Amino acid sequence: MDTQIELASRRGRAATCVYVVGMHRSGTSAAAELLARLGLGTPPSDDLIPATKSNQHGHWESKRLVAFNHRLLAHLGGDWTAPAELTPGWQADPTLDNLRAEASALFAATFASRPVAWKDPRLCIVLPFWQTVVDQPVGAVFVYRDPLEVASSLEARDGLRRTHALALWERYVRAACSSLEGIPTLAADYHRVLDHPATWCEELVEFLSVLGISVSPGGDDATHDSLDSELRHHRGTRRGLGSLSDSAQGVMDVLRPLQGPHHPWRAPEFEAEPAWVSDVLGMRLELETLRRARREFEASRAHRLVSWIHRQAPT
Repeated sequence: MDTQIELASRRGRAATCVYVVGMHRSGTSAAAELLARLGLGTPPSDDLIPATKSNQHGHWESKRLVAFNHRLLAHLGGDWTAPAELTPGWQADPTLDNLRAEASALFAATFASRPVAWKDPRLCIVLPFWQTVVDQPVGAVFVYRDPLEVASSLEARDGLRRTHALALWERYVRAACSSLEGIPTLAADYHRVLDHPATWCEELVEFLSVLGISVSPGGDDATHDSLDSELRHHRGTRRGLGSLSDSAQGVMDVLRPLQGPHHPWRAPEFEAEPAWVSDVLGMRLELETLRRARREFEASRAHRLVSWIHRQAPT
């Protein structure tokens, strides 16, 4: 279909949902806050994950949808710190049908009106599943950030080692680029968003209009409040990383020229994911599995009985 005809068609069909997609610590919270200020629906206040020291303006994430996505990632054989590498078409697996029905009910309960802005970094991985659940048409805002800055931020917030954080960045960002295939998407480098907030807000408003979503910008103050450059705390360093960051920087080199609107998004071609990424995430998943087993045992009746017997033994 000719691009102009396709855009005209989309203007007549307002999007039901704007996904906010991006790796953890990449600026998705700022993008979601701006969409909320522009009038898009968000989770109710009692369902929002509260602000923290690392996200002073709030996370703009639904507690129940985040919890569901954790369960979905576990069903798929991973978790947020070690998501599984999924094969194309995985979202059509019949074993997901019960989760699909639950997801539909949760989404409807979370967002009472349309259109909405839904932010969750886990969407990088699980968005194909939600595309089978959320009413069409939809759009997306895809925010990406320098991998070394993300690694520094994850190290400060979650104590993740740099190598692990870079492996996560590779898996999330590559998956996001694939998951967004065919969806109208506004792509943005986090640096540019913070360095030119007014310009990016204008681009966002225009992008929303193409999706059939009319908004009324609240002025420069509202824009600058949500896109506060003073909140950018972490700068990356290559020290001690050797060549581990080269692949991630190569992905960023491909993404930077793609900033702006895409109607629709077409996944760029990257070099293959480095083998060390799967090795690192696989070891992390094994560690988390052992930790989970230990927690379950410590909460079990058998453990309580052993502890009681130990306390009764003479010293």
